[in-house]
Amino acid sequence: MNKTHKYFCDLCPKKKNSDIFCSFDKARDYENHIESSKHLNYCKLIEEDSESVLCKICKKKFSKKGYEIHKKRNERLWNVLQLINNDYLTCNRFQWSKYDRHFNSFQAMIDHRSNPAVKSMAELKKYKISTLHHATNKHSYLKKFDDKTMDEKLNMIEEEEELYEDKWGERPQLLMCVLCEKYENEEKKYTKKHLNKWNMEECDCKEDD
Repeated sequence: MNKTHKYFCDLCPKKKNSDIFCSFDKARDYENHIESSKHLNYCKLIEEDSESVLCKICKKKFSKKGYEIHKKRNERLWNVLQLINNDYLTCNRFQWSKYDRHFNSFQAMIDHRSNPAVKSMAELKKYKISTLHHATNKHSYLKKFDDKTMDEKLNMIEEEEELYEDKWGERPQLLMCVLCEKYENEEKKYTKKHLNKWNMEECDCKEDD
């Protein structure tokens, strides 16, 4: 897999009987693919295949080989979906919200979001690592909360999020520049310090006259 690719189709092999499936760097290339006759034909074949496998998370069917690839890429996300309150995250969409960057893996998204929370929790002297990092690290998160019910775990996650928002305010809701994948702060509503606390880089692209 190309490491720059962030959009995946686990239904369509690049070539017939290939172990490499289609992936794309740009959203528009992925969108063109899922409207192509190749993709639509594979969807039909998989639907008619009695051995196809249904993903319980995204509700899509895959060939056995396609599902193996799909599972390998998404299994870590599946393990923590019930621990984090986010309806936007789903298979192959490693993006915290529609305003955020789209990453090529769940781990890359975790690393991006964890850094500012680590700093904030250290300053507050409450927690050592971010909520999301807790939820994806069985040795630290589950060891700390193994005697809690699921509702209690979710309450603790919400409390950590509230502490962070009390300290730095709500996460800035800015659109992402399609050219540099940084955040457009045209009205200078947020200071650079505020954006940095949320690990958001300000777009510095200049529009052509």
